[in-house]
Amino acid sequence: MSELLHDSHIIRTWHDIAVNALNNRATDIHIEARSQETIIRSRIDGRLTLQNQYPIDLHERLITRIKILSRLDIAEKRLPQDGRLLIGHDFSYPNIDCRVSILPTLHGEKAVVRILPSCLEELALDQLGLLPKQLEIVRGAISQTNGLILVTGPTGSGKTRTLYSCLSALNQVQRNICSVEDPIEIRLPGVNQVAYHPKAGLDFPSIIRALLRQDPDVIMIGEIRDSASAQLAIQAAQTGHLVLSTLHTRNAIGALARLKSLGIDQESIESCLRCVSSQRLIRKRCNECNSMQSKTPCNLCKGSGYFGRIGVHEVLGSGQLFASAQVLDIYSAGTQLLKSGLVDQASLDAELGSWH
Repeated sequence: MSELLHDSHIIRTWHDIAVNALNNRATDIHIEARSQETIIRSRIDGRLTLQNQYPIDLHERLITRIKILSRLDIAEKRLPQDGRLLIGHDFSYPNIDCRVSILPTLHGEKAVVRILPSCLEELALDQLGLLPKQLEIVRGAISQTNGLILVTGPTGSGKTRTLYSCLSALNQVQRNICSVEDPIEIRLPGVNQVAYHPKAGLDFPSIIRALLRQDPDVIMIGEIRDSASAQLAIQAAQTGHLVLSTLHTRNAIGALARLKSLGIDQESIESCLRCVSSQRLIRKRCNECNSMQSKTPCNLCKGSGYFGRIGVHEVLGSGQLFASAQVLDIYSAGTQLLKSGLVDQASLDAELGSWH
């Protein structure tokens, strides 16, 4: 064990992998075993890109290093494991929280390290890509003392960040804010965050019931997954609490049908639903490339032509959800970003082509 803790070559290898990912704004690091080599890929602006390759004989030691940092069982190689690690001050970065997933595969264990946002400045509502009218609707909804606010979209569309941005805006000493999450992705000072842990009897319904006895003002439910969670969310919203959660639906109006399929009646939906936002993330055009006349690859975006992502949203307030009001759908919102020059047609079509 002592040799594993002080394996300087592996320590340096992990250091280089992590620093490279941070320098390139990666959200995920994939460490994969192939038959003859170890592959390192990073997800940058939503796309996986190859970062490095190492000899396969380093793979097990590298995975072991990550397990040690994540306080996982280094002897367990047959079952998936989940943990967390910190990329700390020795990387010349402030402590950055990371979520770790280990999975056995054909040629060896695969590790995926999710780099979680750590700066509260990144959780501002006006940084989400909401258009002015949409931002006004969202701010109006979260200013209510009760009701239900939903964010919809596929996995990886930025729903969780939108929820956290709402919580950050609400996070004041006079409010008791609680959350139930699977897992806790960003640690928010001032928010009472509870992790989903079904093996210990902590499933979403039991945690929500417990939170309702904690005198909450605001409750964030990571995801409404089943009928029991939906009923409790509605109950909380109808009894003086502001509830924020997510659903998997294609668009904002689809949240109504999804709630009905979970057993919520129309009257309850109309009485408590304050706002629904559907969203996707679109790659932004690189400003450096756009301003350069040279054909040489840009150092900022490494020649990809894109740097960062921006949210595109369809936001419906309660009046628009239950009336025949004209709304700005998600593709129309995207075309406004296109006209502004923030995104190009290719990135818009890649995420929203099915709406066109």
